Amino acid sequence: MPPERPERAVPEVRVRRAGPTDGDAVAALRRAWVEQRGRAAPGEDPGFEQGFATWWRAELSHHVVWVAEARSGEDWAAVGSLDVAEVAAMPAPGRPGERWGYVGSLVALGAAPRGVPRKLLGAAVAHARARGLVRLVLRPSPAGAAFYRAAGFTPAGDDIVVLPTGGGPGGTS
Repeated sequence: MPPERPERAVPEVRVRRAGPTDGDAVAALRRAWVEQRGRAAPGEDPGFEQGFATWWRAELSHHVVWVAEARSGEDWAAVGSLDVAEVAAMPAPGRPGERWGYVGSLVALGAAPRGVPRKLLGAAVAHARARGLVRLVLRPSPAGAAFYRAAGFTPAGDDIVVLPTGGGPGGTS
C-alpha cells in the first residue's frame, strides 16, 4: 500500500470589488502575470505603473474590477483580478438603449489557488445580473476559450472587423 500523502491545506480565497485605492495592487498583478508568461522581462517598461495609475483614475468610473486574494496566515495577498467595462448602447426608435459588459483582463497568478478564475468570473456574472446587463461579451485567447465555454459563454461569430485609425503608440500621423 502506498504511503499516504499529507493533505495540503487549501488556502482561503476571497473575491472583492476593487476600489480606488487598489490600483497599485492590480498593476502589480498585471505586471507579474505578464512576466510569468514570458511576455515581458522582469522590470521591463519602467513607466508601466505610472501609465496604469493614469488609466485607473480615468477608467474606474465605468469599469468594475474584482480582486481575488488568498489568505496566508493573517495576511491576504492579491492573486488574481478581472475587469468588466460597462457599455451603454445608443437607443434607437423602438429599441431602448441597453447595457452590456465587456470582460477583459482575467488575471490569475501561477501561485493562485485552484478555482480563482472561476470565482472571479462568478463575481462578474452575479454583478451583471444585478445591474441588469443584457450580456457579457469577451474575446478569449485560444488558451482561455474552453474555460469560458465551460462557464456558459457561447460563440457569437468569428468575424471581427478592425479599422486601424493610426492613433496611439506606433500609429501613423
